[in-house]
Amino acid sequence: MSATDHLRRDHKLIVNRLRNIAYEYSKYIYASNHIPVNEVKHILIVIESFISMYHHYKEECSYFPRVNGTELEKEADALKIEHELGRRIARMLNSNLENWLSTRGSGEPIARMLKAYADYLTVHMEREERFFDAYDTKVPESEQSKVMEEFSNIRIERMPKHVMDSIVEMLNMLESNLTKYLQDK
Repeated sequence: MSATDHLRRDHKLIVNRLRNIAYEYSKYIYASNHIPVNEVKHILIVIESFISMYHHYKEECSYFPRVNGTELEKEADALKIEHELGRRIARMLNSNLENWLSTRGSGEPIARMLKAYADYLTVHMEREERFFDAYDTKVPESEQSKVMEEFSNIRIERMPKHVMDSIVEMLNMLESNLTKYLQDK
């Protein structure tokens, strides 16, 4: 498996699921004005622990540096800026949730930030897919092997099996709860 394949697997197994979950919770909150607080907190946990602290970390610290000095460097820099945008949206989601918990006002800002995060993931992953294709033509397999070694070390440090299992369980729970919410409508 190449480093690019590894990142695509992250997208397929976790990031796409989270994007779909965020979209569906946004639609649910808009339709019901009910805020499923624990579920939103779990979404934030997955964003922080998987996407920011693990997936984006792998890209920023190991994968993107391999294109420094090439025509792909500017695109890697743009992707890092998009990562920061995702972090900011997640912070705004968290802030809106905290505000709602103290005021019990409108849930619209929470729904809007969930949708904004899902939209961000859609656009960002499309851009990364184009970057991945170009990366594979520019970065030799020997360098990708080194990246995979670094990914292995990052996984040990930042994503032990029990944490990954917990993230998958959270996604399963979120999807299951969505199904229940939609049936209760």
